[in-house]
Amino acid sequence: MRSKLKFILLLAAAMTLGCSGDSNKFPVEISFYHEFETAKAEAGRTNKPLIIDFYTDWCKYCKMLDTLTYVDSIVISMSNDYLFVKIDAERDTILARDYGIAGYPTIVVTNSDGSEIDRIWGYLPPNEFYNQVQLYLQGKETLDDYLSRLEDEPDNPEYLMLIGEKFASRSQWQKSIDFYNRVLQLDLDNKRGLGSRSLAAVYDVHSRSRDYKTAIEIATDLINRFPDSPEAETATAMLGYFAAKSGDDKNALILYRQYLEKYPNAKEDWVNKRIADIEGKL
Repeated sequence: MRSKLKFILLLAAAMTLGCSGDSNKFPVEISFYHEFETAKAEAGRTNKPLIIDFYTDWCKYCKMLDTLTYVDSIVISMSNDYLFVKIDAERDTILARDYGIAGYPTIVVTNSDGSEIDRIWGYLPPNEFYNQVQLYLQGKETLDDYLSRLEDEPDNPEYLMLIGEKFASRSQWQKSIDFYNRVLQLDLDNKRGLGSRSLAAVYDVHSRSRDYKTAIEIATDLINRFPDSPEAETATAMLGYFAAKSGDDKNALILYRQYLEKYPNAKEDWVNKRIADIEGKL
């Protein structure tokens, strides 16, 4: 049903773009606002929703949005009906804090008054970006939508995981952990692969909130409980990362090397780079 809806949205967009004989009606690029209050004032005047892109200069996926998504015609066409805003989250830290930005890129879709409808956490290619925004404007796949669905299906693990992720993307750490823990309780023996997924999500939340000590404890718990799960390999690599972020480079080096010994065919190239960086420092 969801795929059919997305196809219809795309088809409608293509027909709209193709049926006009006056191509000048459609912009050739997105004109971004860089001052939130200016964009908000214009949104109030025109009654247009806002699409606010919180980015950083060093973020790989932020650059992918710029070079792949925002230059696509279907996304450019959205600037007739929406106001696009780009905010450097490391410069406008107050606005980033007000919106609870937890990672980059985060694209917050809001009403014309700046009140949030929902957000996209991470990179999406053009068609998916377009469709997701349209669904949000229809009240579909938002946090409120999934909370409403959960009332009818309180043990639906997909809804629980998605709600946990949505709270995490808003920096509402404890709420996200509570939902991930509900998923864990539904699959304590990991027969459905949900237990390891939920624990991986929990240590990620602790990492994002810079509680690396607890992140290490949860990752270790995951490895001990579900050693044969795909998430256990990643968790083993992340132990070194968490140790390094905690300031313990020597232990991080040991943990990274233990990971490579345990998983000699691992494709985590970033681990070798981290080892080289630490060896250079030490």
